[in-house]
Parts: sequence; C-alpha cells; structure tokens
Amino acid sequence: MKCVTRFQNNGHECYSKVQKSIDEMSSFLDKLSLSLSLIILVVEVFRCFLWNKSWCCDKDGDPKGVKNTMEEIMNEATKYMRRRRGENYGTNKVNGFVAMVCILVFSLKDGLSLGMFIVLLYASKDMKKNDQIIVHNLPSCANGALVTTLCLSKTSDFVVNYTTLVDLWIGFEKINDLSVFSGGARDFTDEVRNTLLEGIFMNIIGHVDEDALLIWAEKMFGENIEQFHGSCSILNLENYYPNKGLCGVLLKRNKEEIGEFLHVHWKGEPKLVLSMCSNYYDINNGTMQTLDEEKRELFNRKIASIIVSNGVHCFGFAYKQVIRSSPKEEEKENGTIITKDGLSFLGIVVLKNPYSPELRRMIEVCRKSGIEIKLMVDDDLNTSRLMAINSGILRIEEDLQGSIIEAIEFRKSPKESQINMCHKIKVMANCSPADKLLLVNCLKKRGGHVAATGSSIRDLPSLKEADVGIFFGKNCADLAKEDADITIVDSNFGKILAILILAKYVCISLEKFIQLQLILNISAFTSNFILLIFNPTSDDQDQQLTPFQLLWVNLLIEVLGALFLSIIASTIKPRESNSVDQITLNYYGTGAPMVTNSMLRNIVVHSMLQVTLLLMLTMKGKSFFRVNEALLSTMIFNIYVLCQVFLLIISAIEMITKTRISKGRKWLLFIVSCVIIGIIIILQVILFQIMSKIDHWKKLGIKQWSICIGIAAISLPIHYAAKMISSPCKDS
Repeated sequence: MKCVTRFQNNGHECYSKVQKSIDEMSSFLDKLSLSLSLIILVVEVFRCFLWNKSWCCDKDGDPKGVKNTMEEIMNEATKYMRRRRGENYGTNKVNGFVAMVCILVFSLKDGLSLGMFIVLLYASKDMKKNDQIIVHNLPSCANGALVTTLCLSKTSDFVVNYTTLVDLWIGFEKINDLSVFSGGARDFTDEVRNTLLEGIFMNIIGHVDEDALLIWAEKMFGENIEQFHGSCSILNLENYYPNKGLCGVLLKRNKEEIGEFLHVHWKGEPKLVLSMCSNYYDINNGTMQTLDEEKRELFNRKIASIIVSNGVHCFGFAYKQVIRSSPKEEEKENGTIITKDGLSFLGIVVLKNPYSPELRRMIEVCRKSGIEIKLMVDDDLNTSRLMAINSGILRIEEDLQGSIIEAIEFRKSPKESQINMCHKIKVMANCSPADKLLLVNCLKKRGGHVAATGSSIRDLPSLKEADVGIFFGKNCADLAKEDADITIVDSNFGKILAILILAKYVCISLEKFIQLQLILNISAFTSNFILLIFNPTSDDQDQQLTPFQLLWVNLLIEVLGALFLSIIASTIKPRESNSVDQITLNYYGTGAPMVTNSMLRNIVVHSMLQVTLLLMLTMKGKSFFRVNEALLSTMIFNIYVLCQVFLLIISAIEMITKTRISKGRKWLLFIVSCVIIGIIIILQVILFQIMSKIDHWKKLGIKQWSICIGIAAISLPIHYAAKMISSPCKDS
C-alpha cells in the first residue's frame, strides 16, 4: 500500500491511518511467517547435524556426526536443501514449505497492494464516469473515510448573489428591477425607497436574519447604516413579539425642525404588520391607497403564497408620520408611546437562501456524521457570518465568542493558543492563503484528518498540506493535480458528499479484501506448518497446497476478488443525497480500528474451518472418498479455492444487506456475482485441463465437483452460526 501511495503521489506524502494500519499488519505477518520458517530450518539443521538421524543421512555422510563450525553447518544445510526430489523426503518437505512461505510473504506484501490498487482504481474510474471527479492520488479514494474536519474555501458556490438574496414587494407589485426603483425617477418612488431603508437600518433588534437584510440593503442601494444612524435619533424602541420579530421604533430626523414630525416604523411578520395598517403604497400609480377588507384579504393570500413558494423568512414594513403636540413635550420624548394603528403598509422583504440545496445537504450530512466544517473566506466578518448561517456551517446557538474570528486575530495568537482554539473556529474571515495553511497545520497537529477545498492557485499550499485536497473547476487543473488529490471538474460543491460516501464504501471493500487475504494465507500456512511438524517424514505428495497452487489462488482472489468487491461497493452506494441520513462518513475518523472485532471473528472461524478441512482431507480423504493420491490432491486444491469463492459470496451478502437498494440493482448484483464466480470456475477447469498434460494432475468429474462444492459450502452455515453466537455476547 505504501508503494502504491508513493507511486501515485509523485513525492507528495499522504500516509494515512488506513495505509499505516495495513502496512503494520502486513509487516507483522511477514515477520511471523519468516520467524516460523526460521524455527523449522533450525530444527531440521539440529536434527541432521547434532542428533544424526538416519532419515537425514546420505551416502557421503560426515563421520564426525557433529559440525564444528558455522560455515560447515551452512554448507551442509545448503547441500541438503538442494538435494533432488526423492533422495530425501524430509528435506524436500522443508524445501517445499520454505517455498510456500515465500509465496505467502509475496502475496501478503505485494498481493495486498495489487488488490487495493484494483479497488482504488475502480473507485476512481467510477467517480470520473458518474460524477465528473478526477482522482490524481488513488489512496485519496479511501482517505475520505478518515476525514474528521472539512475546511472550505470560497468557491463559486459560496459567492452570495445579492440580486437573488431578497425579493422586494411594494404593495401588490414585485420589484424585479431594483435599479429603476432605486433611481428615484419620481418623488413618490424616492420617498418609498428612503422610508424603507430608514425602517431597515433604524429598526434593529438583533434578529439573526437582520444581518442578511442589512447587507442586502447596503449592497443593492449603496447606502451606509452609519449615515442613517447619524441623521436620525431613536426616541423609543419596542419589541412586542420576539419570536415573530415584531418591533417598532419612534425616531426623529435631525435635519427637521423641532416641533414638526416624528416617524414611526414597524417591522415583523407580514400579517401582524398588515393588521396595524389602514393604507398601502401603490407603486404603479404613485399614490397612497386605502386598505379595505377586500384588499386586506388579498394581501394575506399574497403573503401566504410567498411564504409557501419560498419557505424562507419574510419581513413586513409599515410607516407612519406623526405630529408632535407641542414643544413642551420635548422633555418627555423618550417616554412617547409608539403608534400601533393607522399605519401605511410599505411592503414585504422576502429573504431567500442564496445557496443550492446540494450544498446545504452536503453540510448537513457531514455534520450529522461528526465531521467538523470550517469556512475560510476573504470576506468581512458580517458577510462571512451570513455565508456560514445560510449554508448551515454555523447554527444560531453556535454563534458564540470564538466561533467567528478575524484571520489576523488567529495569526497573531501564540502557537499553543492557535492549536487550542482552532477546533472552536467555525468561520475565519479576511483569510489569506497563508492563514488557510496555518489553520490546516494546526488542525493536523491536534490529530485531526483534514480535507481542504480550493478553486484557485492561491489555495494550492493548503490543499497540498491537507490529508485530502479537493480542487474545483477546470481552470489551472493541470497545475492543481501536482498538489491536489482530487479535482471536481464541474465545480459542484455537492460532489464532496459523493467523494465521502464512495470513500466509506471503498474502505468496506478494503476490509473485506484484507479479511479474505488473511483467511486465505493463514489457513494455507497453518495447515502446512502443522503437517510438517507432526509428520516430517511424509512424502512431498502429502503437502496439501503446493507453491504453484498458492500462487494461483492468490492471483485469482487478488484480481477477480478485488474487482468483484469493487463492483459491489460501487453498486450499493447511495446515489441520492436523500438516502444518506444515517450514513457515517468518517468511517475510521471516529477512532475505529482497521481490523474490527467482526473481522477478527471471521478470520478465526474461517481459518480454523479451512485448516480443519485441509488436514482431515489430507489424512482421511483417500479412504473416505476412495480415490487415489493424485485425484485427492486436485480435490483438496479445488475445495480450497471454492472456500474462498464462498467467502466472496458471504462478503457480498453482508455488504448488500446493510444497504437498501432497488430490485433492479439487486438483479444487477446477482448477474455480476454469477459472472465473476463463473469466470473463477472456468479458469479452474482450464487450469486442470492444462496441468493434466503438464504435471499429471487428475481431472475432476461431475461427482468430484459436487463433492468439492458441498464441502466448501459448509462455510455458509458455519459463518452465520458464529455470527449468531457472537451477537448475544456483544449485546451482553
């Protein structure tokens, strides 16, 4: 796996927990196999040279009986190991065992890499075909299942289009062209515009949606909230229904003469505001119209249709100009009651979510899976908060101190403080590429597995530093492939979810493949080891599996088995985001081990089963089936291969039953399973035909094939019996 990683990365080290666990496991098994082989060799050397066993001596035996130097011992060992077949049964047995160990070591070290390469390559081709995602670094197909933190940079999906952020209704008319409305072509239009902006800027109670409203008004009308606060003085402010945002303000304009007018503004839920009004502004006629019951009912229906069609927050605005009674009341202005009736209905401002459902869905699923999401943008603090809240990165209850910070504040903090505070940050505003790189570094130092996104060359350093770097767009894609692991060609932010989902199912495929490889090699090694220890003088024919047979079955499983598991994983993965509510994306990021308890149970049970079958067939197979030695040897090999086929079937059943898929896809999986299993059986038949001519193997008839399939099929009931027994233990 490490070799595959380095080859794919072109020097960019991306050594993840999955790869590390696999390499550690492979290294341990290599050492164990070689250690046992060394023990066997030492035992045989002592038998031959120290104990002078008769079965170990040849015609030119050394009269001394005991070798005096290490050089003599090694020379004699080499001579015995090179002895031709048939001259010495015991030494040939050791020679065959050592060859078998070499095959097993090769299959574990390079076979795992080959199988994983097939799984990862198939996953990358699947992403390119179905999702327009190009994978530059194959291990990143699995690394996505490790992600604990997702750092998002500003891409085209995160850009706020202020023209579509709000729908504005004045009276019964929707204002589609704000430039005409803001141009002040008529005095009436200018009056409505200024009155509406005054109600937006001056009537603020701290509602979460007011940030979006203020930003929209500033961007679209080119006004500044500070100018309005400087030109007006608030005399009274009342908040009647906090849950519905109904609030009123009484203010005076500083430019007006004392004793002339005061101005009342109400803002809140449109129906509540409408109930306080007796007039409305007609933008078409440029006049004030009376709001009778018929028109009030039309307004209520209009408001209801707006809310249903948009499903977002709406603000209703009303205004009234009142005359001061006398200059003596100046001292009591702060206690003036805000008028609640006889108002003029200005209009409705409809706040819409500027982000696509795919983006919000991706963020929601990631959060449910325990993946932390952080937004790194170069916008100001208020705009960054608007982006985070609307996208779902930041919830209202999470808008606390430290969740949204300026990049300069993070940059100037001590290194220890940066590491301690980085996990609390939800949004980092006014962020430079160096700040993004710093945040990714701090998150990795805390032990997190970080994925980062970017859409420009300036983002490449942070993508390279991240465990999974995701680049958006075709622009600079050739440059990005050197530093990024994955490129999303169509710049669809929702495709991140597809990457994370596929990564989980790739890891499931790798788990099943590793389990299969371990069972295959452990059973072969153990059975031959036991036979050699307890029956060292037996003929070489008694060795159940020859090195060639081991090489053949490893090749079958590594290629066809890995391909079969890859097709299963690709077929059962959810295609629609609506079906991934309960999915856990950070498959290993939660701290789960690479080899789980269920994998250990399956490895132990099936290894013991296969070892038992191989030993029983070797010792009692001739008398039980009444066949000769050559035919029994072929049957044992065929049973061993079919046991691995049934393990593939069990793995496929477990993967399919854990997901809900349509009948059409189930039939597709059934056809694929039949094709792969059929190819394996056909290759077995072809091998028997060829080896019967080359090495005098015996061909199997229908009866022998039926016996082999029946014995190998014992794996199914044994597997589910062990699973049922272990389930109550787990529950207790």
